[in-house]
Amino acid sequence: MKGKCIITVCLLFVCLWGCETPISLTIPNKESTKIIEGWIENDKPPVVVISRSLSYYSNINLSSMLSSIDTAAIVKVSDDMGNTEQLKLGLSIDHIFGALGKAYVGNTIKGIPGHTYSLYIETDGNIYTAQTTIPLNTVQIDSLRLFRQFSDTTATLRVFFTDKANSYDCYRFFLMITNASIRYSDPCFSQIFSGTFDDLTFNGLSASYEMLRSPPSNLPISGRTREERENYYRATFRKGDIIYVKSALTDKATQDYWFPLQTDISMGMNPFLTPGTYPTNIQGENVSGIWSAYHVRYDTIQYDSTIIMD
Repeated sequence: MKGKCIITVCLLFVCLWGCETPISLTIPNKESTKIIEGWIENDKPPVVVISRSLSYYSNINLSSMLSSIDTAAIVKVSDDMGNTEQLKLGLSIDHIFGALGKAYVGNTIKGIPGHTYSLYIETDGNIYTAQTTIPLNTVQIDSLRLFRQFSDTTATLRVFFTDKANSYDCYRFFLMITNASIRYSDPCFSQIFSGTFDDLTFNGLSASYEMLRSPPSNLPISGRTREERENYYRATFRKGDIIYVKSALTDKATQDYWFPLQTDISMGMNPFLTPGTYPTNIQGENVSGIWSAYHVRYDTIQYDSTIIMD
């Protein structure tokens, strides 16, 4: 009797196993989001890049990334002194799209600390607007220093700076390198890992920050050799590198947008796919991005035999 029960249970299990119902899933085709990244800094014209997000299930390649760039928009920037300018497609070393000549760049309006700038974009039947103000002060850098271990040939870069007391300051840092000995040059400035933060934990104090380099984009790596790819993706620095450091104070809206986004990128998120929800100061339907103002300073340091050993 016990054996019959076991056989019955086994037969029932086989019958249930075979009763699988095919399931057809229809993945919703989410409307792409318009992504706008624009900025203006002291003594320079405004720059705006516009693209659309790609579906998570898209075939992500060079062609699809390039086709996502919007080059048919009307882009205008106005200042608080009554000036307005329509931006035109051109080059910019501050963004990979700009390195490709696909950024909207101004000519007559230049950034002035303490002044406010308004953005107006008309594209695909939609209108987007935003405002931002350039901070009065910039980063007070004390020194830039390269450090390397005795057992290693690569170095890390550390910036030492003093924060202004009694004010809320938001920082953002960028890097660009060239190296003639290995015939390498970054196509544009790139943001550094976790390179956007505020001064809540060190207000009015001296501070230091280790700058780990990140690649500007995945766009230009197609067809590169293994050595070229290693150079492009490396986080540290090699002998012969000339390192251009772009340091900026910005506004809270920029800090609120880039801090969580950079955190997600450091955890492996692909920013070319449908973006997450990040605070934006841009008004309009189905839009992500940021219109930023920067008070910038530029510094240069070269990796040579004088660097400090840890």
